[in-house]
Amino acid sequence: EKALADINVIRNRAKATPATVDEVDIDYLLDERARELYQEECRFYVLRRTGKLVERVRKYNNNPLTPGLNIQDYHVLLPIPQEQIDLNISGDFPQNP
Repeated sequence: EKALADINVIRNRAKATPATVDEVDIDYLLDERARELYQEECRFYVLRRTGKLVERVRKYNNNPLTPGLNIQDYHVLLPIPQEQIDLNISGDFPQNP
């Protein structure tokens, strides 16, 4: 209920319809966050942290020429800098896929 109250403060300021407890879930929060913080954050990290990166990219950024091929599950991992791999003296340190 505290989260709902906070969301409705923002929605009231924007003259939007107040949210109800039935409609608020992680997807609703991510949508609201995208509207409120547009261009103010690196959304990649938020979606990665919440486990929604691949799902959301497939849903909203689907290229009609390559449907579903624009992101794979392994894209949630960033490459490890080669310098860090080279500095590891304790053995094999594999790169992220």
